[in-house]
Amino acid sequence: MKWTSLFNKTENISAAAAKEYIAEKSQTSFQLIDVRQPKEYQEQHLPGAVLIPLNELKERLGECIPNLPTIVYCRSGVRSKAACQILQDHNFTEVLNLSGGILQWQGSTAHGSEAFGLDFFIQGNYGNGFEIAYHLEKGLQQFYLLLAKEASSQGITDLLQKMAQMEEGHMALLIAQSKNAGLQIKTSSHSSGIIEGGLSLTQLQTAFGDNIKTREAVLQLAMMLEAQAWDLYSRLARISTKEIEQEFYQQMSVEEQKHLDKLTAELDNLL
Repeated sequence: MKWTSLFNKTENISAAAAKEYIAEKSQTSFQLIDVRQPKEYQEQHLPGAVLIPLNELKERLGECIPNLPTIVYCRSGVRSKAACQILQDHNFTEVLNLSGGILQWQGSTAHGSEAFGLDFFIQGNYGNGFEIAYHLEKGLQQFYLLLAKEASSQGITDLLQKMAQMEEGHMALLIAQSKNAGLQIKTSSHSSGIIEGGLSLTQLQTAFGDNIKTREAVLQLAMMLEAQAWDLYSRLARISTKEIEQEFYQQMSVEEQKHLDKLTAELDNLL
């Protein structure tokens, strides 16, 4: 399918077509704009989406790139259609409205504010984006290993240990890529003490409550965290000014999508 033909023929795109488009394109080759209110965004949003409420759109057009393909969505498609008109009136040439809005979306979503679900792992001050990402991966690795010890079945234990191994691979990639970018990651210290001191199951229970008590809940929580990580890397790719950083964060975003796919398949087997 030629995606440019979609933009030439119509201002609408179905949820299924949008999901396929997002999966096939790099995060920096298009922009995804959520024109709902902050509270709606916190409840759920598409990973990588920029929140610009409809009433703020005209004043914040400078945050958008007119020559990038743009997908706009809201709850049901009404507000986003109005937003599309505003963008087109300001010379945004490739604009699509997500038909039916997020109500029709069948893909993964991120929840909470931009930091929700991740702030537990990345508290403190960091020297650069690579360092933030490293401690996120390290925190998630410890999280999966702790859950693996408490898992009620060998199958879930194996899955969580595999997820932890994937995070180890991501950490190695981050160290290598940061060196290529001339940046340093402090791997042995953390201002909040969470990573250095290690996570405990008690801490996790306090932070996430009932979300770690059953097999299904563990998978759903892991899916939420992977979607949040996908969201984070997408945002880092978008705001980075150096091409090498953009490319790497995009790569990490794709990896998180793969993690999410694995967890989704495992959840399907349980249901």
